[in-house]
Amino acid sequence: MIGGMKRMNVLIVGSGGREHALAWLLSRSKSVSSILVVPGNPGIERVAKCSVRGSSYEIDTVRDIARTHQPDLIVVGPAEPLLDGIADSLRSDGFDVVGPPRAAAEIGCSKTAAKEVMERYGIPTPEYRTCDDPDAAIAAVEEFDTPVMVKADGLASGTGVVLCHTRESAELAIDGALRQRRFGAAGDRVVIERHVPGTEVSLTVLVDESGYVMLPTALDHTQIGEGGTGPNTLGMGAIVPNPEASPDTLKQIENTIVKPTVRALADLTGESGIGYRGVIHLILLLSESGPQLLGYKVRFGDPETQALVSLIRGDFAVLLRGLARGRLLPAVEEASFSVADGAACTVVAAITGYPGPYTRGQTITDRAGVALEAPVVSSASDAPEKAVPTVPFGPSVQNDQIETAQVFYCAVEEKNSGDSITFLANGGRVLSVSAMGATLRDARIRAYARLLQISFDGMVFRRDIGGEPVITAVIEEGRVFLPQFEKRGGVLPVVVQDVETGDVLMLAYANVEALRMTREKRLATFWSTGRGVLWTKGETSGDTLMVEEIRVDCDQDALVYRVRMNGPGVCHTRSESGEHRRRCFYRILRAEGMLEHDE
Repeated sequence: MIGGMKRMNVLIVGSGGREHALAWLLSRSKSVSSILVVPGNPGIERVAKCSVRGSSYEIDTVRDIARTHQPDLIVVGPAEPLLDGIADSLRSDGFDVVGPPRAAAEIGCSKTAAKEVMERYGIPTPEYRTCDDPDAAIAAVEEFDTPVMVKADGLASGTGVVLCHTRESAELAIDGALRQRRFGAAGDRVVIERHVPGTEVSLTVLVDESGYVMLPTALDHTQIGEGGTGPNTLGMGAIVPNPEASPDTLKQIENTIVKPTVRALADLTGESGIGYRGVIHLILLLSESGPQLLGYKVRFGDPETQALVSLIRGDFAVLLRGLARGRLLPAVEEASFSVADGAACTVVAAITGYPGPYTRGQTITDRAGVALEAPVVSSASDAPEKAVPTVPFGPSVQNDQIETAQVFYCAVEEKNSGDSITFLANGGRVLSVSAMGATLRDARIRAYARLLQISFDGMVFRRDIGGEPVITAVIEEGRVFLPQFEKRGGVLPVVVQDVETGDVLMLAYANVEALRMTREKRLATFWSTGRGVLWTKGETSGDTLMVEEIRVDCDQDALVYRVRMNGPGVCHTRSESGEHRRRCFYRILRAEGMLEHDE
């Protein structure tokens, strides 16, 4: 109980990164007791208070689960079940649901229906023609001239919109939709839209009978290739807020687009006996003539939501429950809802081939929290054993550079191998990483730093989400140690340096396991490239090397172990007096090519 109020059990419908992000945000709400995601994915189960039910989100399935679990709040993620009327069915069973009735869902599932609403309510939008005949569609292309937008009318997994720069490419896009049936029923009609240059902006608005709440703007990166090239996808990344949406521009968007849209939603749902009570996601264009509306989505954006959740403050579950009950505006105060200053960035990792054909089943490796900026021990003599940091592997992130970063899984499956559980890629967009920061650059560096700790075969991602690539800055300026071993043949060179004199004593190599053992035991441990075994210096003789600090070069291509010797030297060769040499670098290469001893 909180303040005499029963904690909520929440049901989220969906299985992707958007639903993972919503589950993560709701798990932070004090008013939430448990979260069930249907059908979910194994990655979502890493969220506290969260479990998944591996089935489908068909209406009958969800209704049966809801009747069994009796959730206090239901949040519907995808658009398809909303178009099928899932919100209406669940409300008829007496549940509080975030999601519009079927009467209004069509504007997010049909571009023609959306355009008709825009025309009816005077909402600025590019000129268009709807065609179900290839000849009529080509005539519309000739009318508007190229470049021109060719859009499949229905839901096409983000791939149904093509910017065509020539008549020939427009004909191919039209033929693919209407004749080849590339998008199935979603391509029964196409919308030919006049191309208007400008900058895209995404805006998520919560709407019910009491009013509306505008969330921060976003910039979605929909194309697969850097620089906005290649085919469209469901989204390869997003930043929040959109730097192009100034306060004055946002006010103009509110007056010319948001307010008439809210009126339209009220009219669309007027006969249903209940208001909209859901999300309307606006895809906008900032053109020379002012903001224009390109389309609607009747659900939270993806991947915009993954970025948004980092900035939302307050009890989001209380806010959504108010939305589900038609009292959104009173719930804003009850939830102490606000948006944090700063910025957020989300980067999506996909499989090679997406959005075309791709393979599945790649093992996902996540080496998080390998932070080496702190000393391994504070003192060789008095540091207690329990104070020695280890090298953690897996989901936990223990570095302050990425403590604000979250991994949201889009399409993974679980493989149980005895004592360990492995995630396998199970879709085109596999996962995303989201991070926030005081500035957009901070957020981008944190997001990419976290993403670079994750790998799977065929992993691809855009390096320009939010601006010019920052990978170099991540490596050279960031405080996260990245898994460079994989990129360097499994090993990194290690320079061993005397912590007192600064002398370079020897050169060796370390792999991931050698580094882990060095940090755990505080004794210099290496990987023998010749024998293929791990070895700890002086383990049998007692002439060990106590590691006090580990340093990394600026490109993260080499390590330095700063050590104290527990013996006379490190070299296996002997001096003329018969003693083991103190260091391995005891000869000088002269200009004439001769070696000279330096002892």
